[in-house]
Amino acid sequence: MKKNNSVKDVICENDKYYEYDVVVIGAGHAGCEAALASAKNSVKTLLITINLDSIALMPCNGAIGGPGRGQLVREIDILGGEIGKNTDRNFIHSRIINTSKGPALRTIRAIVDKKRYLLDMKRILENQLNLDIKQGLATGIEKDKNIYLIKINDGTIYKTKSVVVTTGTFLRGKIFWGKYELNAGRLGEINSVKLAQSLEKLGFEFSRLRTETPPRVDKKSVYLHEMKVQKFDNNPKYFSFEKDIESNLQVKSQTDVYITYIDNDCINYILDNIEESSIFLKSLESNNPRYCPSIEDKVLRFPYKKRHIVFIQPEGNDTNEVYLHGLFTTLSEEIQENIIHRIKGLENAIITRPGYGVEYDYLKPFQIKSTLESKSHKGLFFAGQINGTTGYEEAAAQGIIAGINASLFAKNKKLISINREDGYIGVLIDDIVTKGVTEPYRMLTSRNEFRLFHRHDNADFRMLSYIKKINLDKKVKYIEEKYKKINSAFNLIKKSKYYTNKEMLEKIKQDKITAVEVDRIKKDFGLNQVEYESLIINIKYELYFKRELERINQLKMDYDLAIPENINYADVKNISKEAITKLEKYKPENILQVKQIEGIKPLDVLSLIAYIKMFHVKH
Repeated sequence: MKKNNSVKDVICENDKYYEYDVVVIGAGHAGCEAALASAKNSVKTLLITINLDSIALMPCNGAIGGPGRGQLVREIDILGGEIGKNTDRNFIHSRIINTSKGPALRTIRAIVDKKRYLLDMKRILENQLNLDIKQGLATGIEKDKNIYLIKINDGTIYKTKSVVVTTGTFLRGKIFWGKYELNAGRLGEINSVKLAQSLEKLGFEFSRLRTETPPRVDKKSVYLHEMKVQKFDNNPKYFSFEKDIESNLQVKSQTDVYITYIDNDCINYILDNIEESSIFLKSLESNNPRYCPSIEDKVLRFPYKKRHIVFIQPEGNDTNEVYLHGLFTTLSEEIQENIIHRIKGLENAIITRPGYGVEYDYLKPFQIKSTLESKSHKGLFFAGQINGTTGYEEAAAQGIIAGINASLFAKNKKLISINREDGYIGVLIDDIVTKGVTEPYRMLTSRNEFRLFHRHDNADFRMLSYIKKINLDKKVKYIEEKYKKINSAFNLIKKSKYYTNKEMLEKIKQDKITAVEVDRIKKDFGLNQVEYESLIINIKYELYFKRELERINQLKMDYDLAIPENINYADVKNISKEAITKLEKYKPENILQVKQIEGIKPLDVLSLIAYIKMFHVKH
């Protein structure tokens, strides 16, 4: 076996162990971010994947971003992640969405060249210092005191202090369409059974979830001229904040997306054949994503809808395959073909790959902490779909937190967790840790009660306290200087003609100022375009932001109050029996998590706060 300087081999009872500080299992979006975050924190890291040619593979949609998820990508970028930068390098269609709405909902949605995205992420991983990549199937995790032994199908064993499990849809994965069924994590790729059994031996409990994919068709067989065109932005914005520093942004070649609809005739055909779906044929008990449903679910759940939208999205610059976003299905290939031929512009479309469903194991709720560490096994972390989420952005967000914490654990340092009031990553992790999931979780702006503050444009400011903890000093300095300029301009403009002149102020708030006036404001206050846009948002929504921040600060007074590990909830006066039952079940770490548990009343929270403060005084 080829070795390099980052590996120390140990002979033990005739077995060869290769020793690392952190081992990451799985190289999807969660695994890539976890491995990079760990290695960047100067610990020897190994990334294990079933197939080196499938690193960061996008098995479904090629889109990154959108409401809630675009904000996630920006937060990941500030923490040092790669998903935003990789998207910026490889997008083929990008636009700002929700431009007619307020800044809380405004973000980027980009479609990437899927093959180039994959190869680019592989290149980044291969050239990362302190990171090795190994192709192999992880078949077991065993624990020897405080050390983990990771077993691979070729007999190799890796010894490590810390593990991040990011297995996606591969744990006992099964794919299906119509009456056909295969044991696979994705079409054409083997699943992982022994690893799931190994985790069960460690005491972990699993349940099942599922998701569906749509068919792909040959672009040459599609009548694009009969469809609506969804244009890209001619001057695209970028996910990575590091683009703010660059003066010469590359002009990228982009391609359009097209829109068509599933109309009444097609809906009736689906209803007539709906019992041929795998969901009905196999009596599947697992749940699929409510906010990304199959076409079978759509026509049943929304019988009043006369049509359903389908987006014709490019898969890449070097392929004629296009992706039918909105046509997720588990129907047979024959029925899929008949559905497609009933859609305007797709009457003669040729399927290159049928859609299919995938069912897989995920951890039952309440087995991990807000650091994504197991509650029962220190140093063992989980990220991505194994935690019950779906989506590349959700996986990447968990991956970077798990990777950072795995490296901190290996160094015997304090772990971090993102507070709910600080960002979408905090909301995401808090939801899956304290509320649990019964269906694949997708981030939505409606899940975030602080969305007015958690804007796309200020993710760098919101993540500032966390990047200080992981020693990204250069980035800290840049962000602090940026917001010093913006805050200074905000205070100065209130005393200037732009503010005292009511007519001018109204023009600013309604985005009616001319390009000449914009340039004058930027020059007067020494701002670049990004800083200017942030200033205008602060002016327009000043009162709303002030109210939101006051609410957050009030909540923060109790958020950080930690719950003692040896607490006996029955000793808390005036707390309900229902609250005691739920607190004992969910084992929250602090008051913030207590507040998020469904059914916990305000009096229960107040009683618990009083008890904890008294507990700390006594001890």
